[in-house]
Amino acid sequence: MGGPAPTAQEPGAATTATPAERAATGVRGLFTGRYRRRTLVVGAIWFTGYFVNYGVTSWLPSIYKDAYGLTLSDALLYSTVTSVAGLLGCLVVALTVDVLGRRRIFAICLGASAALLLTLAALGAGTPAQVLIWTSLSAVGFFGSNICLYLYTPELYPTRMRALGCSVGGAVNRLGVILGPVLVGVVYAAGDSVAAVFVMLGAVSLVGAVVAGTLAEETANRPLEEISP
Repeated sequence: MGGPAPTAQEPGAATTATPAERAATGVRGLFTGRYRRRTLVVGAIWFTGYFVNYGVTSWLPSIYKDAYGLTLSDALLYSTVTSVAGLLGCLVVALTVDVLGRRRIFAICLGASAALLLTLAALGAGTPAQVLIWTSLSAVGFFGSNICLYLYTPELYPTRMRALGCSVGGAVNRLGVILGPVLVGVVYAAGDSVAAVFVMLGAVSLVGAVVAGTLAEETANRPLEEISP
């Protein structure tokens, strides 16, 4: 037997494809019928997840060195700990994504990252130890969310435009990779404290969590033929 039928609680789900959806192909197809919402939602998750990821990891060595006076070797060591914590998040997601579902994984991971980064900002990010602990915990979330995107995005599109849909997701990912470090640098240079950086990153992560939790379509335990006709 196939997986459970889509319900009203699954945004964008539909049991019967329209002729336009069945004929959808190319870039225009990504914005036809049910695929329009999917493309916009998954693009938002790609952007916010990688904005936070690279906003955090690319600037941590400089923040540790300039704001807290750590040596270069210590700054790189602290930053490496955060990245290693992110790998743990990838493992946790790999083991739980089929149990919790994709939408819940995104909401939990990005929501937790937002809460942790905003907590760090509220504490004032006064010491390098604080930054190390809270960014490492946050990395478990945003690394986990990002790794799940590589599973989720191909499920949203039929074979005829699956590669294109994944490529568009990757392009939006690169936009986040570029803008995250740039805007963190602007805020860091203009602000009176490091906390402002984590407020911005936490806010972006929260946007991603809200979009995923309210608009992402669940694909777990559903046949691909049903999801993407």
